[in-house]
Amino acid sequence: MPGDDTPFFGVDVHHSTLGIIGMGRIGEVIAKRARSGFDMDVLYYNRKRKTEAEEKLGVKYESIPNLLKNSDFIVLVLPLTQETYHLIDFKEFELMKDTAIFINVSRGQTVNEAALIKALENKKIAGAGLDVFETEPVDPDNPLLRLPNVVSLPHIGSATAGTRLNMSMKAAESLVEALSGRIPATVVPELR
Repeated sequence: MPGDDTPFFGVDVHHSTLGIIGMGRIGEVIAKRARSGFDMDVLYYNRKRKTEAEEKLGVKYESIPNLLKNSDFIVLVLPLTQETYHLIDFKEFELMKDTAIFINVSRGQTVNEAALIKALENKKIAGAGLDVFETEPVDPDNPLLRLPNVVSLPHIGSATAGTRLNMSMKAAESLVEALSGRIPATVVPELR
Protein backbone atom coordinates (compact mmCIF):
# COMPACT_ATOMS: atom_id res chain seq x y z
CA MET A 1 0.00 0.00 0.00
CA PRO A 2 1.51 3.38 -0.95
CA GLY A 3 2.36 5.80 1.83
CA ASP A 4 1.25 9.42 2.18
CA ASP A 5 4.46 10.60 0.55
CA THR A 6 3.88 8.64 -2.68
CA PRO A 7 4.38 10.99 -5.62
CA PHE A 8 1.33 11.84 -7.73
CA PHE A 9 -1.20 10.75 -5.12
CA GLY A 10 -3.85 13.31 -4.34
CA VAL A 11 -6.01 13.89 -1.30
CA ASP A 12 -9.61 12.70 -1.05
CA VAL A 13 -12.14 15.48 -0.72
CA HIS A 14 -15.16 13.23 -0.09
CA HIS A 15 -16.42 13.48 3.50
CA SER A 16 -13.72 15.99 4.46
CA THR A 17 -14.23 19.51 5.82
CA LEU A 18 -14.10 22.59 3.63
CA GLY A 19 -13.66 26.03 5.17
CA ILE A 20 -14.77 28.98 3.04
CA ILE A 21 -13.68 32.46 4.01
CA GLY A 22 -15.98 34.85 2.17
CA MET A 23 -19.52 33.62 1.60
CA GLY A 24 -20.61 35.81 -1.27
CA ARG A 25 -22.04 34.51 -4.54
CA ILE A 26 -18.91 32.53 -5.39
CA GLY A 27 -18.54 31.16 -1.87
CA GLU A 28 -22.13 29.94 -1.92
CA VAL A 29 -21.61 28.16 -5.25
CA ILE A 30 -18.47 26.48 -3.89
CA ALA A 31 -20.39 25.42 -0.76
CA LYS A 32 -23.25 23.99 -2.82
CA ARG A 33 -20.91 21.91 -4.96
CA ALA A 34 -18.88 20.74 -1.98
CA ARG A 35 -21.99 19.61 -0.07
CA SER A 36 -23.92 18.01 -2.91
CA GLY A 37 -21.04 16.80 -5.07
CA PHE A 38 -18.54 15.60 -2.48
CA ASP A 39 -20.62 15.26 0.70
CA MET A 40 -18.24 17.62 2.49
CA ASP A 41 -18.92 19.35 5.77
CA VAL A 42 -18.72 23.07 5.05
CA LEU A 43 -17.69 25.73 7.53
CA TYR A 44 -17.75 29.37 6.54
CA TYR A 45 -16.77 32.78 7.78
CA ASN A 46 -18.23 35.99 6.45
CA ARG A 47 -18.36 39.50 7.89
CA LYS A 48 -22.08 39.03 8.30
CA ARG A 49 -23.57 35.69 9.20
CA LYS A 50 -25.79 34.28 6.43
CA THR A 51 -28.51 32.24 8.11
CA GLU A 52 -30.37 31.78 4.83
CA ALA A 53 -27.28 30.13 3.30
CA GLU A 54 -26.90 28.00 6.43
CA GLU A 55 -30.42 26.67 6.05
CA LYS A 56 -30.37 26.31 2.27
CA LEU A 57 -26.89 24.81 1.93
CA GLY A 58 -26.35 23.10 5.27
CA VAL A 59 -23.21 25.09 6.10
CA LYS A 60 -22.02 26.15 9.55
CA TYR A 61 -20.79 29.61 10.56
CA GLU A 62 -17.45 29.67 12.41
CA SER A 63 -14.91 32.22 13.55
CA ILE A 64 -11.80 32.36 11.37
CA PRO A 65 -9.60 30.65 14.01
CA ASN A 66 -12.06 27.75 14.44
CA LEU A 67 -12.52 27.42 10.68
CA LEU A 68 -8.75 27.25 10.15
CA LYS A 69 -8.26 24.66 12.93
CA ASN A 70 -11.02 22.35 11.71
CA SER A 71 -10.82 22.47 7.91
CA ASP A 72 -9.05 20.05 5.61
CA PHE A 73 -9.34 22.48 2.71
CA ILE A 74 -9.51 26.26 3.09
CA VAL A 75 -10.74 28.45 0.25
CA LEU A 76 -10.29 32.21 0.34
CA VAL A 77 -12.95 34.02 -1.71
CA LEU A 78 -12.83 37.69 -0.65
CA PRO A 79 -12.50 41.14 -2.13
CA LEU A 80 -9.32 43.05 -1.29
CA THR A 81 -10.12 45.76 1.25
CA GLN A 82 -8.23 47.38 4.12
CA GLU A 83 -9.76 44.74 6.41
CA THR A 84 -8.80 41.78 4.21
CA TYR A 85 -5.21 42.86 3.39
CA HIS A 86 -2.97 40.03 4.73
CA LEU A 87 -5.99 38.48 6.45
CA ILE A 88 -4.11 35.19 6.23
CA ASP A 89 -0.72 35.67 7.85
CA PHE A 90 1.81 33.74 9.97
CA LYS A 91 -0.55 33.11 12.90
CA GLU A 92 -3.34 31.89 10.61
CA PHE A 93 -1.08 29.30 8.97
CA GLU A 94 -0.04 28.15 12.46
CA LEU A 95 -3.68 27.36 13.22
CA MET A 96 -4.14 25.13 10.17
CA LYS A 97 -3.75 21.36 10.16
CA ASP A 98 -0.44 20.14 8.75
CA THR A 99 -2.56 18.19 6.25
CA ALA A 100 -4.54 21.26 5.14
CA ILE A 101 -4.69 22.45 1.55
CA PHE A 102 -4.96 26.24 1.26
CA ILE A 103 -6.61 27.68 -1.86
CA ASN A 104 -6.63 31.36 -2.77
CA VAL A 105 -8.90 32.38 -5.64
CA SER A 106 -9.61 35.87 -4.35
CA ARG A 107 -6.86 38.48 -4.44
CA GLY A 108 -3.17 37.89 -3.85
CA GLN A 109 -2.75 40.57 -1.22
CA THR A 110 -5.28 38.91 1.10
CA VAL A 111 -2.42 36.54 1.98
CA ASN A 112 1.03 37.38 3.31
CA GLU A 113 3.05 35.45 0.74
CA ALA A 114 6.12 35.25 3.00
CA ALA A 115 3.97 33.48 5.60
CA LEU A 116 2.54 31.13 2.97
CA ILE A 117 6.00 30.25 1.65
CA LYS A 118 7.26 29.53 5.17
CA ALA A 119 4.21 27.36 5.94
CA LEU A 120 4.72 25.36 2.75
CA GLU A 121 8.50 25.00 3.08
CA ASN A 122 8.20 23.91 6.73
CA LYS A 123 5.32 21.56 5.91
CA LYS A 124 3.08 23.44 8.33
CA ILE A 125 0.40 22.91 5.67
CA ALA A 126 0.34 20.19 3.03
CA GLY A 127 -0.14 22.33 -0.03
CA ALA A 128 -1.62 25.32 -1.78
CA GLY A 129 -3.61 26.03 -4.90
CA LEU A 130 -3.18 29.59 -6.16
CA ASP A 131 -4.48 31.55 -9.08
CA VAL A 132 -3.49 34.93 -7.63
CA PHE A 133 -0.25 36.28 -6.19
CA GLU A 134 0.66 39.14 -3.90
CA THR A 135 2.48 40.90 -6.74
CA GLU A 136 1.19 40.49 -10.28
CA PRO A 137 2.40 39.74 -12.78
CA VAL A 138 4.14 37.14 -10.64
CA ASP A 139 7.95 37.31 -10.57
CA PRO A 140 9.39 34.24 -12.34
CA ASP A 141 11.73 33.84 -9.33
CA ASN A 142 8.85 33.65 -6.84
CA PRO A 143 9.49 30.55 -4.66
CA LEU A 144 5.81 29.58 -4.93
CA LEU A 145 6.39 28.69 -8.57
CA ARG A 146 9.05 26.13 -7.62
CA LEU A 147 7.59 24.47 -4.54
CA PRO A 148 6.45 20.90 -5.18
CA ASN A 149 3.39 21.30 -2.95
CA VAL A 150 1.91 24.25 -4.88
CA VAL A 151 -0.34 24.26 -7.92
CA SER A 152 -0.56 27.67 -9.56
CA LEU A 153 -2.49 29.15 -12.45
CA PRO A 154 -2.90 32.65 -13.80
CA HIS A 155 -6.29 33.99 -12.63
CA ILE A 156 -8.19 32.01 -15.32
CA GLY A 157 -10.95 30.20 -13.45
CA SER A 158 -13.50 31.89 -15.67
CA ALA A 159 -11.72 31.10 -18.94
CA THR A 160 -14.52 29.37 -20.81
CA ALA A 161 -16.37 30.78 -23.79
CA GLY A 162 -19.74 30.57 -22.03
CA THR A 163 -18.54 32.21 -18.83
CA ARG A 164 -16.78 35.02 -20.68
CA LEU A 165 -19.92 35.67 -22.77
CA ASN A 166 -22.01 35.82 -19.58
CA MET A 167 -19.47 38.18 -17.99
CA SER A 168 -19.59 40.46 -21.04
CA MET A 169 -23.39 40.52 -20.97
CA LYS A 170 -23.43 41.27 -17.24
CA ALA A 171 -20.94 44.13 -17.79
CA ALA A 172 -23.11 45.55 -20.59
CA GLU A 173 -26.26 45.29 -18.44
CA SER A 174 -24.47 47.01 -15.55
CA LEU A 175 -23.33 49.81 -17.87
CA VAL A 176 -26.91 50.37 -19.06
CA GLU A 177 -28.15 50.42 -15.45
CA ALA A 178 -25.49 52.97 -14.45
CA LEU A 179 -26.16 55.18 -17.46
CA SER A 180 -29.88 55.06 -16.59
CA GLY A 181 -29.09 56.39 -13.12
CA ARG A 182 -29.55 53.09 -11.28
CA ILE A 183 -26.98 51.30 -9.16
CA PRO A 184 -26.04 48.06 -10.91
CA ALA A 185 -27.03 44.94 -8.97
CA THR A 186 -23.50 43.52 -9.18
CA VAL A 187 -21.64 46.41 -7.56
CA VAL A 188 -19.31 45.19 -4.81
CA PRO A 189 -21.04 46.18 -1.54
CA GLU A 190 -18.00 48.15 -0.33
CA LEU A 191 -18.26 50.35 -3.44
CA ARG A 192 -21.98 51.25 -3.11
